Amino acid sequence: MRKIAVVFILAVVACTSRPEATPPQDATRTPVDIKYVGVPSMKIFSAPSDTATLITSYGYTETVSILARKGEWVEVRTVDGTGWSRAADLIGGAEVEAVLGKPVPRFYTPPVAIPAPDARGQISLMAKVNTDGTVVEVWTISDTTKSKKLVQANSEALRQATFYPIVQKGQRLTFVYEYDVTY
Repeated sequence: MRKIAVVFILAVVACTSRPEATPPQDATRTPVDIKYVGVPSMKIFSAPSDTATLITSYGYTETVSILARKGEWVEVRTVDGTGWSRAADLIGGAEVEAVLGKPVPRFYTPPVAIPAPDARGQISLMAKVNTDGTVVEVWTISDTTKSKKLVQANSEALRQATFYPIVQKGQRLTFVYEYDVTY
């Protein structure tokens, strides 16, 4: 009877005990470099190709562990393993410190220039920019060209522009940007 009880207890313990969790193989790989995202949104793909499956994306100035390099691509660690992104989308520590140390608005995609060879004067516009760097509103401050069409075209061009997000103390900020066009 005693042998049956011991066997029963050992069977229960064997069934309820869990093996120690082992980290995924990618979690134990040592990074070859640490970089920071240098674009507003960096796409991470399942393979080193723009046509591969999109896994996730990282935001501006986020830290990225680089596990390998393959041409213009880098393999980066993700929460669920690894993925691939373009090396050109990354910046170094000195560059990110310069960006974070003095937040200055910078265009990611600048406004398209509106040609007007016969126009003379200046148009001043103000843009409200959200935390992602998207222009959400544009106001006219002044216009000495006296051309409503030119003001409207430049306002639309500014609405289509995008900015690098402003990051201060780890937080993205909204901001306003004054944009002047001289003819």
